[in-house]
Order: sequence, then C-alpha cells, then structure tokens
Amino acid sequence: MVFVITIVIFVGNAAPFAIVLKQLMQQFHTGRGEVSLSQSINMLATGITGIFVGRMLYRHSPKKFILWGSVVSGVSSLLLSLTNSLWFLYVFSLIAGLASGFSNAIAMFTLLSKWFVRKWGTAMGITMAGGSIGGMLIQPLVGIIAQNFGWRTTYLFAGLLVLVINVPLILFVLRDRPESMGLLPDGDKFEEIANPQTGIEPTPAVRNTAILSYLKKPTFWLMGISFAIIYIGTSAVTTHEVSFITDMKVSETIAALARGITLGIGAISALASGWLADKLMSRYVTILFLFLTIAGMLILLQADTMSKIWLFVAIYGLGNGVLGTLLPIVTRDIFGPADFSAILGFAVVFLLAGGAIGVPLAGFMFDATRSYHHIFAITTAIYAIAILGIYFAFGVNPKPLMRGHVPKKRK
Repeated sequence: MVFVITIVIFVGNAAPFAIVLKQLMQQFHTGRGEVSLSQSINMLATGITGIFVGRMLYRHSPKKFILWGSVVSGVSSLLLSLTNSLWFLYVFSLIAGLASGFSNAIAMFTLLSKWFVRKWGTAMGITMAGGSIGGMLIQPLVGIIAQNFGWRTTYLFAGLLVLVINVPLILFVLRDRPESMGLLPDGDKFEEIANPQTGIEPTPAVRNTAILSYLKKPTFWLMGISFAIIYIGTSAVTTHEVSFITDMKVSETIAALARGITLGIGAISALASGWLADKLMSRYVTILFLFLTIAGMLILLQADTMSKIWLFVAIYGLGNGVLGTLLPIVTRDIFGPADFSAILGFAVVFLLAGGAIGVPLAGFMFDATRSYHHIFAITTAIYAIAILGIYFAFGVNPKPLMRGHVPKKRK
C-alpha cells in the first residue's frame, strides 16, 4: 500500500500553479496577489472539508474518499484548463480544493495507520520520499510543457495524469486494511500476535471521543498554530520559488527544475525523519529539520546568483521535506492513536490555513514592494518561532530523547 500512496502523491506533484503563476497573471491582467488568492481558496476548501472527512473516516472506507476525491480533482484540473476569467479560476480552484479534502493526507495517512503500527514512521518516510522524488522528476516536465505549450495545456496534462494513473490504481489495487488480504499490520503473522513472547502488540483499538475535548486543550492549539506558521513560510517560498528565480532572468524550465530538486531533495529528509522518528521523539526530529530550513532561508535572503540558488535548494530542501512526514507522527505522539483521523483532520486545517495566508501574502507583498526580500525575512523569523511552539506543544517538562525510554524514578 505504501507503493500505491506514493504513486498517488507522485502524480499529484504535477500540479502546475507555481510554474504557471506568471502566465496566469498575463492571461488575466492582474498581479501576483490576486492570482495567488486562488490557492488560498483551494487550501481553505481542502482544510474545511478535511474536518468532516476526518470524522467520517471512522465509519467509511478511506479508499472511497481517496478514489472519489481523485476523480473530482482530475476533472477540476481539466476545467481549469478551460477557464477564461479570474473568477472562474477561483471557482474551479474551490472545486479542486473540496476534492483534495477527500483524497489528501488525512485519508491517506489514516489508511497507512491501519497497515503500520511500529513501523509507521518508516512507512511515512518512504511514502513522502517517493512523492518528493516524483516532484523532482515531474516538475521539470511540467516546466517544459508550460514554457512550450502554455498554462492551459499544462493543467490539461496534470488532470489527465490523475485520471489515467491514479484513479485505476486506487480502484483496483488499493486496500483499506491488511486483514482483507490475509495480512496483519507491519507484516506480522497471526501466530506471532497470538504468542506473547514475541513482544508484538496488536493494533490498538480506535475509539471516537468527542473532538471538543481536544479543542479545549492548549497543547492542541499550540501544535496547530506551530504547523500553521511553518506552512505560512513553506507555501510562500515553494509557491513563489519559480517566480523568484525567473525574475533573475532565468528560464521557466530551469526555474521549474530548481523547484523540482527542492522537492526531490526532500526525499532524503522524508526517509531520514521517518526513520529517526521511529527511534527518537518527534519533538526533537522536527526541531532538527527546522534549523536546517532556517539555514536555507538565510542563504535565500542573500541569493543573487544561480550558484546561491542551488545551495539554497540543497539545504532548504533537506529541512523542508519533512513536513508531510512529521505532521501525522507529531499528532499521534502528542495525542495517541485514538481519534487519530479526527485530530489529524483539524491539524491539517491549521496547516492549510497557514498555506492560505502564505501564498497570497507573498504575492501581495511582492506587488507592493517589487521584491520577495521582506516575505523571505518574515518566513525566516516564523520558522524560529515554530521551533519554540513545537518544543512546548509536547509539554514544558523535558521529555526523553529516545522512544521507549522510561526515566528512572528518583528515590
């Protein structure tokens, strides 16, 4: 199932908005801020839908959500290729966002949590790494199509990929639970589960507690706000990365390649963070990679040549590539496996709300100042704030570094 989810994410990386942003500006005779609002609409729709999806996943098949979300997502991309006004861009972005709320991380990660328990961090890392490698491979292709055939053909290409590859794969290969194939989570055997000497624990039962009880906890809000401000910066940088580079008189193809490599390098950190999160508490793993992200931003603030851009791509890509892997792991570390999909649904809302702010904020700040320097400086600062937020989201008391470590009681 890791392979199927990886391919689904791989194909999703063909989303062309960041590459065709300038072409959309020219088409609709408007600024970067107005065009970027379409992404805000998309993300907010995804997040709000995700709240309900997280609750419904207790009673319904994750596969069905991923399937129908992918169908509508592919069709909406085809419709985006036909739009002839800014308002239609907003409407079709809304439809795409609603579809994404059904097929995005909440349903995917919930499905993976049924297939993996002890090895969940590693499974998440492999999945996100595959998606990152997909971004590295497919973004340059999207850039070539955009540069040679225009934004309409690019959206058409992205929609057809989803309908031709993802939909059949989900329909015929994806399964909700390992038990449906005579398997157990983590590849365990039934006799191993029955034998207490193996030390293997069965999959924990999932209960459905009122989500309001979590909303009253300061920890929930601190975690959510921390990931929100991380994604304010991440969405601003990665969405406008191609525009920033092409402002340096670099071709769209090279700029798309740089963005693709930024995503692709994230495969290394996705694998590393997933593996580390199986060994160490995710609090410290997240903070480690946030420091790398800040280092990348400090380079970007000084970037005036492609050599500096490539250095930024390498370091920022390593730090930033862990977000999709660590969000669900941090969520489960703080709140446990019970009610996971519902809590993750709200966590994703925080994440996408940050993206809905970051993308147009970068566009409007550029329109006002004709530079990305200010938004990049703000992004660097909020990554530092997020480090404090993530640390205290786990509680003010020091936590053990290693998983499974039980601190000795003082006599």
